[in-house]
Amino acid sequence: MSHTKKNKPMKHTFKVFIAALAVLGCNAQTNVNTGMNSSVSEGEFTAQINELTLWYKVSGRGPVCILPTPGWGPSSELYYLKLTPLESMFTMVYLDTRGSGRSERPDPHTYTMKHFTADIEGLRKHLGIETMWLMGHSEGGRIILNYASEHGDHVEGLILVDAPVGNTSNDSGRIKRMELRKNEPWFDGAFKAFQKFPVTQQEFDSYMKNITPFFFSSIANLEKNRDVFERTTMSFAATQGQSQSDRSSVDPATFLPVMKIPTLVIVGNDDFVCPPSAAEYLHREIPNSKLLVIENAGHFPWLEQPQQFFDGIRTFLPKLGYSEN
Repeated sequence: MSHTKKNKPMKHTFKVFIAALAVLGCNAQTNVNTGMNSSVSEGEFTAQINELTLWYKVSGRGPVCILPTPGWGPSSELYYLKLTPLESMFTMVYLDTRGSGRSERPDPHTYTMKHFTADIEGLRKHLGIETMWLMGHSEGGRIILNYASEHGDHVEGLILVDAPVGNTSNDSGRIKRMELRKNEPWFDGAFKAFQKFPVTQQEFDSYMKNITPFFFSSIANLEKNRDVFERTTMSFAATQGQSQSDRSSVDPATFLPVMKIPTLVIVGNDDFVCPPSAAEYLHREIPNSKLLVIENAGHFPWLEQPQQFFDGIRTFLPKLGYSEN
């Protein structure tokens, strides 16, 4: 009798232990499959992806959202310094794309869209997540659209911020939009700098500093955010790499109309390089999309009009299927 009494609680305890392991196992699998942040640790990391050392920073809570830099040179400081309000909605993963910031500089001919999208796919696998959101600013928008065209089953939603349509360097209207600022005291120096492309890292740093006023609706807003640009590094190697690489991209005319991924398209109404007409095109062609126009903002709307920007995102994302759980 005493022997039987001792064994019953042991069996019961063992069963509870096994059940607990099963529940933990199920929860772990669910976290990986949904891309929730419990499977992704916060901090700054490097990972070996596609034979390169890539740097990324993780911060926040909620569904994972990967934000790659645009690929032509700026580091992630351009984003994580002032996008912190998004970290209450997403586990943000800020990626220094190959050759930018703290990521390794590869062969100059390997800055193609295929390489950028392969790096995002490698990072997804490295993080151990099945699905995720993607956010892309400027040329980063083109990168995430190319990723979505190849790996759409891993994408829950897209956030395109001042993203281009086609090759912006061939945009004949860009100069006309720049000339709208000709009465600004900084115009002559900035316009002159814009016409002479740099050939060294030092010239590139000076070039970017001189032309930055064009990217803002107000020079006062630029001055308020000068620290962001002072802390953001610019890789001339990445710019050179893109100029030497095949930059062919997915054809939006064939891909966008059939893309079923929920998409939020955001644009500053004074953006001269990726104007509202580009955002309107994306919104028109992507079936499940919403358009958010930020008034009195240029190419960096989260810096110039943060309340409009973040309030708009909080308003629109639930309509596109975003859920914290």
